[in-house]
Amino acid sequence: MHFTSNILKNYFTVILFLSGSFLFAQSHKKPNVIVIYTDDQGAIDLGCYGADDIYSPNIDKLAKEGTRFTQAYVAAPVCAPSRAALLTGRYPQNAELTGNTSAEEGSSGLPAEQHTLAELFRDNGYATGHIGKWHLGMNEASSPNGQGFDYSFGHLRGCIDNYSHFFYWEGPNIHDLYENGKEVFYDGQYFPDLASDKAIDYVKDHKDEPFFMYYAINMPHYPYQPTQKWRDYYKNVEQPRADYAAFISTIDERIGFLMDTLENLGIRENTIIIYQSDNGYSTETRAFGGGGNAGPYRGAKSSLFEGGIRLPTIISWKNNLPENVVNNQFLMNIDWMPTLANLCKLNKIETQIDGIDLSKMIENPKKATERNSGFWKYGKQWVVRKGNWKLIGFPKDTSNKGELNLEEDALFLSNLDEDVSEMVNLASKYPEKVKELTQVFLAWEHGHEEDIPKKVERITNLATNGTIKASTGLHQKYNDANLLIDGKLGYTDYASGQWIGQEGKNLEFIIDLNSIKTIKSVSVNSLINSGNWIFPVNAMEVSFSDDGVKFNSSKDVKREENKTKTENTTEKLTINVDKSSRFIKIKVEGIGNCPKGHPGAGFPAWFFIDEIIVE
Repeated sequence: MHFTSNILKNYFTVILFLSGSFLFAQSHKKPNVIVIYTDDQGAIDLGCYGADDIYSPNIDKLAKEGTRFTQAYVAAPVCAPSRAALLTGRYPQNAELTGNTSAEEGSSGLPAEQHTLAELFRDNGYATGHIGKWHLGMNEASSPNGQGFDYSFGHLRGCIDNYSHFFYWEGPNIHDLYENGKEVFYDGQYFPDLASDKAIDYVKDHKDEPFFMYYAINMPHYPYQPTQKWRDYYKNVEQPRADYAAFISTIDERIGFLMDTLENLGIRENTIIIYQSDNGYSTETRAFGGGGNAGPYRGAKSSLFEGGIRLPTIISWKNNLPENVVNNQFLMNIDWMPTLANLCKLNKIETQIDGIDLSKMIENPKKATERNSGFWKYGKQWVVRKGNWKLIGFPKDTSNKGELNLEEDALFLSNLDEDVSEMVNLASKYPEKVKELTQVFLAWEHGHEEDIPKKVERITNLATNGTIKASTGLHQKYNDANLLIDGKLGYTDYASGQWIGQEGKNLEFIIDLNSIKTIKSVSVNSLINSGNWIFPVNAMEVSFSDDGVKFNSSKDVKREENKTKTENTTEKLTINVDKSSRFIKIKVEGIGNCPKGHPGAGFPAWFFIDEIIVE
């Protein structure tokens, strides 16, 4: 009996030792990391963020098991630069991707020299997987596998039809579904289910080793194609909110599948999960003008008002980080790289980044954030935030929540502590604060004098007292030809109301000077803003007439490439003449289609002119 008890005692000692060793090993195992990045999701479009018309129990549970942020931002208001910032820990300008990438086969995107989260984790012994949307380039170097992911499944372009998996944009119709760089076909199968299954399989395949998975969910980006189950659930909600909300619940359900998998595998407590949207909800035509909700915030996708960049963000590491916390401190998506590096005890990040390690603030919510300022620049818009003060240059409100006077509001100042809606411009009330923040912006490496709004410049123009008539059709949004001879040079903002724009086609005008005058030159002032698909005038032709019927003495000029010209500036194309005439016919030619390598390659390019100057 004594002999038997000793055997049992030794047996249980071994079991306890092995169990303790296992628990010790588990506690010292590197945590897995899953970053869930949704697509075009509104600032409050989750139950836990106050949306009482959206059912999202799984994401709400994730928030209860972690920290929900109310002042978390992305570094750009559109897809590709936001994703580039997330993956590199750098502002889009430093990540060298400031606009959406081209859909053209073989086009470049995120440069190979950029060091990504995937490469950071891979170099620290992690398996790395990408599931879902990519939108960071179409060539091998900028592909998921070229950017550090061992495994990738998803679409490379900005959006797809969820059943045919064809690129969802204005032609050409291109199939867009790849696995590790090889085109794959799952015709008719619902992409969110395919992606969900691949994500779950990836977790199962790597459950015994540390892994980093970037789960880039392509919803609720258009086309709005939720499952019928959720369409039925929201059948009494008006469109487009109904389909949009159904898409959010479709996301939530699939996140629930993933969470259940982590629990069943026993690795939930060893997995850090981050949930965030890439930018605000879309108000584009393909999104039926909306569907999403930014709550109190002004702006949406493509806008640097809060609604375009201040988004749902959650971090959860069950039983390791604080739970059921609402954190009101400032955070940006570029901060995830250094924060995760610290939480996961990774080797030092060797590349230069803009992100700040906020792990101490996440571990102790009472600790103040180390991020006190942030910068944004998209197209002509720019923002500097310092503390609770925010200054926007050339603001754009894609939510149309309020009017903007594009001269008085060219610099828009808010105190987010007092007016998170950004509906009142405080610039005239606090000119010293505007001056201070302008200097902070100019001290940033990507802030330039040409970014600062200038007063409307008045010029001498012989045509000012004349009349002008378009002899070709004008674009319906930019159709006031009188702006071209008003003697004013507009802001370098195409939406300022001072420009005439044309997409793909050329323009022709006839100016009547009201009397015969001596003409020395005719110039056209045009805008350079390729990020918004706007290119300078490519060529111009002028001819003259005394009666307005028969024109002759034509002369033309073609633009020469000017590499010194930067984005968001203007360029003047001039024809020198020595002519006395009353009528002038001016033909203005754009480049036609966006050039190869541009995100809009093959699609119609715009040109904008704000004055035809006759001297």
